[in-house]
Amino acid sequence: MFKQFISRIPGADLYMVGSFLTFFLFFVLVGLYLWLADKKHIDQMSRLPLSDSCPTDATDYQS
Repeated sequence: MFKQFISRIPGADLYMVGSFLTFFLFFVLVGLYLWLADKKHIDQMSRLPLSDSCPTDATDYQS
């Protein structure tokens, strides 16, 4: 059914190839960013929710 629907749309192959390339390029760029990113910054951000060393704002919701 899907194949018959796609075959009626003119230029559908270009849309499918474009979608695939966008999807693939996005994940390649995210992978490169993570590979080239500063490891100290990533480590600091991963410990941020658990760390008490970061300053908190004046609105403390604990009573």
